[in-house]
Amino acid sequence: MTEEIFTTIHGSRLYGFAHEGSDRDVFTVTDSPARKARHRKVGHEDHLTVGIFHFLDLATSGSHQSVEALFSPYKVWADTDAARQYRVMLESIRVGGVAEKFERTIRKFCYGDFKRRRHACRLSLALDSLRLHGHMNPALNAWQIDWCTRTAEIEGDDLARALYVKETA
Repeated sequence: MTEEIFTTIHGSRLYGFAHEGSDRDVFTVTDSPARKARHRKVGHEDHLTVGIFHFLDLATSGSHQSVEALFSPYKVWADTDAARQYRVMLESIRVGGVAEKFERTIRKFCYGDFKRRRHACRLSLALDSLRLHGHMNPALNAWQIDWCTRTAEIEGDDLARALYVKETA
């Protein structure tokens, strides 16, 4: 039987970008050995369930969704043996060596619509924190939300330069 380790809100509600029409994204980590995430939609809820080993691979390789779930301040730890077994380890993880993947995603998002550009700004803030501390808080404060919203008005190369994203070869 698979046991839950933790669940957290995810997406726009985690970052602080949610609006009236936003769906509710839920990210759950279990003790499943499965190497593939399970995605299902239930009404206005979007559920992603990931086994612990796959989750750790994703987070330490720079999957921003997994890094955000790892450092989410809204995690709810399950009352299970699996949660007790993994909690101390998960709370002590610091993520490094993900800059290249983050920068690639940020650069790509700089050329998208406003929503993607705002995510580029948010990921840039996250990357700065990861570089300095090995962790980050994906729940943005009011100043960060405002900064992301204003900065996302810039597009393309100008936005990439503003976010200090390296040029691609």
